[in-house]
Amino acid sequence: MAVALRNLAAFKRFLGKPGATIQVVRNTFVDRQSDATRAAYAAKGLYAPRTVQALSRKAAVFTLRGHPGSVWLYWDKGSRGWRFSGDTVTVPLVTGLGAPDEIVYRCSFAPGFEPRPPRRAAVPEAAAAPA
Repeated sequence: MAVALRNLAAFKRFLGKPGATIQVVRNTFVDRQSDATRAAYAAKGLYAPRTVQALSRKAAVFTLRGHPGSVWLYWDKGSRGWRFSGDTVTVPLVTGLGAPDEIVYRCSFAPGFEPRPPRRAAVPEAAAAPA
């Protein structure tokens, strides 16, 4: 079952499901940095998959696969400019350092946690075949 996000409420519902994972696919601020700086960010887990550890009304806490510590994603007042498209969430990044930047996350489920499609109710044979 594919992830389909249309708004912040759908994103929060996704994060509340077991195995919900996000991964940075683009960070325009980091993309403008030197090769050494980009490599340092990658070594610290910037592009590592992030699995939900906890949720609150205003934020989510993620663990980074293969890295110690956690990362927070807040959505209270700053979520107005967020864009949702299919399985991606684009978050504006306000750095005050030049051009506007953004982080694009791809949302998926960890292996083994993919939700099953809803089962259809069995239709009785008499109702299925027209007379």
